[in-house]
Amino acid sequence: MENISILIADVDIRIRTAIEKILVENFGNIKIIAQTDTVEDTIKALYFHKPQIALLDIHLFGGTAIEVVRQTFDLDYKVIFMSAYQEYALDDIRFASIDFIYKPLDISELLIVVDNVITSLVEEGYKKKMQAFFENTSNPNNPKHIVFKTKSQIFSVAISNIVFGESNYSKSDFTLKTGKLINTKEPLRRYESMLQHYGFIRCHPRYIVNINHIKDVNYNTLCLMLTNNNKIPFEEKRLASIKPLTTNYMENTQEYRSYKNHY
Repeated sequence: MENISILIADVDIRIRTAIEKILVENFGNIKIIAQTDTVEDTIKALYFHKPQIALLDIHLFGGTAIEVVRQTFDLDYKVIFMSAYQEYALDDIRFASIDFIYKPLDISELLIVVDNVITSLVEEGYKKKMQAFFENTSNPNNPKHIVFKTKSQIFSVAISNIVFGESNYSKSDFTLKTGKLINTKEPLRRYESMLQHYGFIRCHPRYIVNINHIKDVNYNTLCLMLTNNNKIPFEEKRLASIKPLTTNYMENTQEYRSYKNHY
């Protein structure tokens, strides 16, 4: 089997050495072709060695790994970010479906992530992931984008364009405001954890909804009316969390008074 070439960039030589030892001992086809600790040396090594995979600690001497990736975007390699900190860019990394490992390193997690990346070396559309990451990190005022992977394609979608997501067994479907339906490979709970801080609520075991696309609330039928005219059910027990988030909520409406009197 052809060797998989890997570059490791970390400011701590002990961590670089430990990662190399773990990977070489557990994968028979891995070759560590370079170790670096600065932004400048990492960029040079990437261009010189052209590895297939780069494990990059976000914080390097002279800057960040994000700068490294930006300046080597023309190269063809897969990135695994590492950090011991709760990164400001972590949401952007997750939205772009780029691999990330927390430090201190968990050996099992390291092996699983590297194995998954090796499996995906021939993945088409990886540049779309990186482009989404750059869009998310370049300007905090820009709309956030999230990457959806389907069976055959990769889509980068502005979060504001998502109306709702629906659980489809171990997968999930997302409806956009254009009417487009995206069938993803991941369960809904994965996206819920990413989107809950960006205006999405779990209104029902099967659904998450973008609160900016809630047009009305029907308390008699326990349904959310959305801007695309879809009707999404919500559980009565979730009303308390839905109520303050709906922008057109009005307690003095006849409909709400009827609901309140009934319960």
